Amino acid sequence: DVSYYSYITGFRGSRKLKIGEFTFTRNKASGSKTYWSCARAGMHKCKARVVTVQDHDVTIKCGQHNHPPY
Repeated sequence: DVSYYSYITGFRGSRKLKIGEFTFTRNKASGSKTYWSCARAGMHKCKARVVTVQDHDVTIKCGQHNHPPY
């Protein structure tokens, strides 16, 4: 589990998940789980993924980013 995360508001008012120096955007929600993908997934084709359960149980599904933090 991840202990150093926070929720932030993006430029357009969307909710984002920040883990360390990387930011994730919400991909989809299913029941109590929310699926997040790297905010740079489109630009860099980054495959980093995170799943949260009820906003507090954070599991990294793919922790490898193919780009430096921004």
